[in-house]
Amino acid sequence: MTTNTSDSGRIQAVQTTLAILEVLRDRRVAGVSEIARELTYAKSTVHHYLKSLEEAGYVERKDTQYALGLQALTLGGVARERERLFHLGREQVDQLAVETGEKVRLIVERDWRGITVYQAEGEQVSQTRTHVGSTELLHSTAAGKAFLAAIPRAETREYISQTGLPAQTENTITETDELLTELDRIKDRGIALDDQEHYTDIRCVAVPIVIDDETVLGTISASAPLDRMSEERFRSTLPNKLQNIAGVVEINTTYSEWIATSWLLCVCSYETIYRYAWVSI
Repeated sequence: MTTNTSDSGRIQAVQTTLAILEVLRDRRVAGVSEIARELTYAKSTVHHYLKSLEEAGYVERKDTQYALGLQALTLGGVARERERLFHLGREQVDQLAVETGEKVRLIVERDWRGITVYQAEGEQVSQTRTHVGSTELLHSTAAGKAFLAAIPRAETREYISQTGLPAQTENTITETDELLTELDRIKDRGIALDDQEHYTDIRCVAVPIVIDDETVLGTISASAPLDRMSEERFRSTLPNKLQNIAGVVEINTTYSEWIATSWLLCVCSYETIYRYAWVSI
């Protein structure tokens, strides 16, 4: 049996399937013509794949429009369960969302993109542009810049080389030297700010979550529209709250690791005592 593969050795059918799913992820809802136009595929090809995905539950259709199906959620849910930051930080995210009335998120990095693994909205949030699973470039968001500031500079330069720092708004940093200077400031303060750099009417604050061995688990961010994000709230109040939460999450991480290690030592000690007693008998 012969498989249809691309030059890189990847199965073309898999690439096509994933490309269609990613369009639906980004657009939320789309028709056959819209997907075909974006991917430069024949409409008949897109329709064929959508029909197969619909039968498997990964896509749902309403009239002529398609959206991701709940079966896709089962894959993301399993993947999210592996993220330590999700388990260690979601309670604090919920608390801060209630306290501030705003949107608070936990974000991890994969393939030079920030991925929202948990999100909570306070009572003042009526609509949101992000959701669990949303992906964003790093240099245009507070969460992304917090991550870039916390990793080795060589890795930051690799990100710059691969992405080219495209603009999202007129405030996005698109020059290498300017971004590196900004990251130095973030590293010194421990706080990253996004002043309408990703969305023209949104301000965002973020801090990294870094454990003892300097591994960056991810970032926590809080955002609000301009009319609810005063200078004091943007540069002082929310940064202080986020830094406090980051400290709690980092302590919880250390404590959970200590518990796990202690439990393992207890088990090993019990087995040693048992074996010694058995031999003595």
